[in-house]
Amino acid sequence: MRFWQKTLVLMLVLFVVVLDVSVIMIMNKSWRLNMGREQQRAASDQALIANNIYENLNSIKSRGMRINDTILLDVARSYGEYYRERGISLELSNQGTPIYAGPSEPSARYISVTNELPAPYGHLQLTYRRDIEALYAGQDELNRYFVYINCISIPVLAALMYVLIRKLTKPLQSLADSTKNIAEGNYGKRVQLKNRDEFGELARHFNRMADAVEKQVTDLSAMAEEKQRMVDNLAHELRTPLTSLQGFAQYLNAAHIDEEERITASGYLWSETLRLKNLVFKLLDLSVLSHQPVERNRIPVMELFESVRRMEQANLDAAGIELILEADIPAVWGDRELLESFLVNCLENSIHASTPGSEIRLAAYEQDAAAVLEVSDSGRGMSAGHLERVFEPFYRVDHARSREHGGAGLGLALCRQIAEAHQAQLSLSSEEQKGTTIKLILQLHNNGLLT
Repeated sequence: MRFWQKTLVLMLVLFVVVLDVSVIMIMNKSWRLNMGREQQRAASDQALIANNIYENLNSIKSRGMRINDTILLDVARSYGEYYRERGISLELSNQGTPIYAGPSEPSARYISVTNELPAPYGHLQLTYRRDIEALYAGQDELNRYFVYINCISIPVLAALMYVLIRKLTKPLQSLADSTKNIAEGNYGKRVQLKNRDEFGELARHFNRMADAVEKQVTDLSAMAEEKQRMVDNLAHELRTPLTSLQGFAQYLNAAHIDEEERITASGYLWSETLRLKNLVFKLLDLSVLSHQPVERNRIPVMELFESVRRMEQANLDAAGIELILEADIPAVWGDRELLESFLVNCLENSIHASTPGSEIRLAAYEQDAAAVLEVSDSGRGMSAGHLERVFEPFYRVDHARSREHGGAGLGLALCRQIAEAHQAQLSLSSEEQKGTTIKLILQLHNNGLLT
């Protein structure tokens, strides 16, 4: 049985029981009061008639007449016939022996009062009976009316209570539907309830809980997808160099080759080994960044830039690219090695995307009370679709060129981790055939403007 059904049945039964018990108690009280009034009236009438008979007998006795049964019969009959028209029956007896008994209907319901006459007629008893059939008829009519009212009011009351309870429990049904949807995996379902009562408060708490659950589930799903994608990409990245290593190793062991072929095969083994080393080191860097806090120190910008130039000078010369350094601020705050790694990764991406004779700009400047480290080139650039995914591990815009240069698609993922470790913003803008600009925006409490 549903909650609203149990509530309806319970409330209806309680209401009907309380109402009926109250009405019955009132009717019984009214009946007792009416009977009490009738008894008081009967006692008063009996006393009045007895006093009249007493005075009548005294009057007869004062005229010198002897009081006997015949006189008593005549006196009682005269009163009996007078009161019979009013529905009252009288009976006079002498020490239990009937002298006069008025006519009465055996089946009629009546009220009876018997008392002795005043002295010296104490041996005479006067019985007063009055028909109260009308009182019983009125009570029976009230009982029938009570049953009639019950037959009408209970269905009407049940209908009204049904509407009221369904309206009151509607928020519970809405909550039940929402929890069912969430249990089925539809985490975006919310309770649309604007009440200002306890149900409204419960709905607000439920929606906040659903928001938290949805966020946690979304985060976990995204994390699981990212981990799965990383595992798939890692397996793919390892398969190619391992296959090459295995093939060239078998070639060196099984074939009769001359010195030039041996040197060529060794060169391939060296390049693939270098790719594996770079891949492992980048993965180690990502792991370290996610588990260790960053210690920030003041780093002179030009020293940082010159260090990066020295590390990449050979690649710049080989690609025929000029590196331009611009430093409008003296220093930044951060981890020197991590910032060098950030700039080196960005610079290597720019070198691979640029053509010989072009320029790459490495700049540091102030913007909106923040220190900005910027690497920009005028190379191939990338589309908007690539911009959304370039920071994912193992994602590469140009697979052929990345493999050619030994890249594994982890450079920008590492840059994102470095930015998060410095609580900095990372901005990337690019346009195809016009170039790419990447910015690391160090906030005020981290930047080199604080001396």
